[in-house]
Amino acid sequence: MGPWTALVVVAMPVLLGAGFEPLASIPNPRVQNGTWVTDMAGALRAETVSRLNGTIGEFERTTGGEMAVVVIRSLDGFSIEEAAARLFQMWGIGKRGRDNGLLLLWSTGDRRVRVEVGYGLEGVLPDGKVGAILDAYVIPRFKSGEFDAGIVAGVDALLAAARNENVPLPAAASESYEGDSDGSLSFWLPLVGSIPVGIGSLVGFRRWRRYRRRQCPQCRTRMVLLPDSEDDALLQEGQVTEERIGSVDYDVWTCPSCSHRFTLRYPKWLSPYEKCPQCAHRTKSSKEHVISAATTSSSGSARVVELCAFCTFTREYTKVLPRITQSSSSGSSSGGSGSSSFGGGRSGGGGASRGY
Repeated sequence: MGPWTALVVVAMPVLLGAGFEPLASIPNPRVQNGTWVTDMAGALRAETVSRLNGTIGEFERTTGGEMAVVVIRSLDGFSIEEAAARLFQMWGIGKRGRDNGLLLLWSTGDRRVRVEVGYGLEGVLPDGKVGAILDAYVIPRFKSGEFDAGIVAGVDALLAAARNENVPLPAAASESYEGDSDGSLSFWLPLVGSIPVGIGSLVGFRRWRRYRRRQCPQCRTRMVLLPDSEDDALLQEGQVTEERIGSVDYDVWTCPSCSHRFTLRYPKWLSPYEKCPQCAHRTKSSKEHVISAATTSSSGSARVVELCAFCTFTREYTKVLPRITQSSSSGSSSGGSGSSSFGGGRSGGGGASRGY
């Protein structure tokens, strides 16, 4: 039996004022009211929110997994992958040590959907399968304006897959999502998804996927990966800075026959650096100094200083620290389990993104 998971649904506008960091302004539904859904944007009908809370709440009670769906109006300059990874990290979706969380992020204004998968679920929900679920259950309904139906169908399919149950998908769907030129990844994905996979196995699989043999798209000659000592000369200055501070790794592949080359980008998901709104490189750092600590009776405040390691961007603002919510064991009528937060799970960047 595969590892269990949890899914959370969140829908709200991203605050763009100078005094708020957009992602930090999204309320954690477990902290806010003990439920699994926060719909501040009104993108989902009340009956849909109730249905999702009930389904996810039962899933968490019976399996120990956690899940969230976040609906926002704008990514505010973030890529949807960066936003999902950041939210997952901030909230700690899934149980600590099991890393069995799922996050479904939907940006209505950007028309983008992302499913972020916890470490412990990548065996039963590899990237290709997640993409196939989005393509089969979510995106067709979104394109026809059936947003509530798309979210419900997607959540149901993801939770079924997390239980290691059969999820009907188009034939050979998983073969087209990784951009494999030689088809070898389509052979390994079913194997990876059919057995329990430990952290060591996942690391090995990711390493194989990154460094596997590649053919030149022009002349079909086997390409060569340049060593780090040589690839910096072929990168842009911002990319070199990203590598220097450890926020992104770049691999440069070149063809010895026709000299064709391409560069692949590998963000480090646990890096403290984020995308700079001025130069768009992942070189922005933030330092926070608490001015007044939050308590159970009042909110607090903190001074935030943001700097870019590459360009001239700098910003300072005061952030509101939300009032501390005490744990409650009474549960809620919306399907929450009464927990005060998520369980401290982690994600390594696995999942899939789609536009519509």
